[in-house]
Amino acid sequence: MIEVRAYAGLIRNHVELADELGIEIAGFTRDERERALVAAAYDRWGEQMGNHINGQFAIVLYDTDKSELFCTRDPLGAELMFYYQTADGKLLYGTQIKDLFDQPGFERKLNRELLQFYLGFTYVPGEETLFEGVRKLEPGGYLTFDAKGLRLGRYWELTFEPDETKTLDDWADEIESVMEASLHDICDEGETPDSFLSGGVDSSYILAKSTAKCGFCVAYADQKASEEEDARATAKYLGRDFEGITVTPEDFFSNVDEFLLAYEQPSADVAGLSLYAACKKVAEKSSLCFSGEGADEFFAGYSVYGNVKRLLMNPDPVYFGTTYIMNDSEQRRYLKRFYKERSARAFMKERGAEGRRYDPLSWMLYTDLRSYFEGSILFNSTKIARGTGLDIRMPYCDLRMFDIARRMPSRFKAGKDGNKIALRAAASRALPHEVAYRKKLGFPVPVRSWLTDPSVNADIRRAFESEAAAEFFNTDEIGALLDAFLGQKPRVSHPIWFPRHQALLWRHVWTIYLFIRWYELFFGEEA
Repeated sequence: MIEVRAYAGLIRNHVELADELGIEIAGFTRDERERALVAAAYDRWGEQMGNHINGQFAIVLYDTDKSELFCTRDPLGAELMFYYQTADGKLLYGTQIKDLFDQPGFERKLNRELLQFYLGFTYVPGEETLFEGVRKLEPGGYLTFDAKGLRLGRYWELTFEPDETKTLDDWADEIESVMEASLHDICDEGETPDSFLSGGVDSSYILAKSTAKCGFCVAYADQKASEEEDARATAKYLGRDFEGITVTPEDFFSNVDEFLLAYEQPSADVAGLSLYAACKKVAEKSSLCFSGEGADEFFAGYSVYGNVKRLLMNPDPVYFGTTYIMNDSEQRRYLKRFYKERSARAFMKERGAEGRRYDPLSWMLYTDLRSYFEGSILFNSTKIARGTGLDIRMPYCDLRMFDIARRMPSRFKAGKDGNKIALRAAASRALPHEVAYRKKLGFPVPVRSWLTDPSVNADIRRAFESEAAAEFFNTDEIGALLDAFLGQKPRVSHPIWFPRHQALLWRHVWTIYLFIRWYELFFGEEA
């Protein structure tokens, strides 16, 4: 007998899967039918069951006949699965880290060596976490646990197989067809979706092709950082309702603790925190929203992908991803202890090693898909949904859409003609040219100016001078960093670095502050 011990997810091909497995799902709730389907799928296909499911999922099953535990996770990594082995050999598991906290045998300890990775990347990449011994099952992976112990395996591998026979119009046709299919399969009959809407092509295309009634746009009083005007115009063109959800500095900073508790690991992604604050407001108006995650990572939407030639000028190139802000020398300056054997360069080189067989752009995409996309972008969406109660669904994160991306030659993704070339071509069939080809703004949040407010940076100063800070950081160095950002004379002088890196100072301040506050919440008296 197969018992479902834990499940989180959304199975898109549930109708086809039920037919193939001979399971009657009429009258079931979504959770009931999907639990029935995953149990039957494991009974039929065993460890390879994930290859038969199109969707996002984290699954824990127990085979009572074999006394064997089985855990698996979707190929892209949209759902989360954590595990931990106790000192006496038991296996603890959960779809959230906090699921482990009260289980017998769990010891809450900090994985100190990983702090420098967080400082460098602003999130925690890979399978390790900042909780010692707690590991994240990798996307497309599985584990089994029985009397013989723990065994890890994979049922899916990330590969690119470019098809040179298709034209730009052919690829646009495929994208259009799959987008329509994805939007059809992502909702049940009777569900009424809304959609997030920025000024960019990704969310605009979703709104154009879906039945979403309202477009919600994260907005700010600072119009230089707000996409509200462009988004409103798109919604009007498409004949949909529109609402700007204004995030104030008070909204942003008052949600820091709740955000960190929901995320369970520190994340310095200001767009993620802003979206968290906005989703709490959207959840009062809507229960289900589409979001555009996946388009940039599948179809090369980030500006960094235009730096391929400069990256390859290095005789031993390593791509660190889109968020790397603090190099080894800066980490050494701030940290009391730096683990030289924990090299970010070595980690990212290994992370992208299998991608080196492809062209340079595909290599960069491969590396981001195995680090930033899963560890930050999708992690954000899952945690925001859990923390705010808003059901967030991602039409681009469909294996059929990714299959287009992995078969599409790089010249249809990015080049001298711009980025997301084929996606924009498909979108231009449903959107005005200026929307389909609008330059990406990248979800700007005016945090840099907000941090100069004394009522805000007072708590940052407190944190930088706290016992928690003194345990991990050279407090004179991080104090000097904060001084320099606030335009004061730094207590420790770095006459070259501070002036040259003015644009980075706030990001270093914010990244360090969020770790200290996270540590206080999970390991300090407040824990």
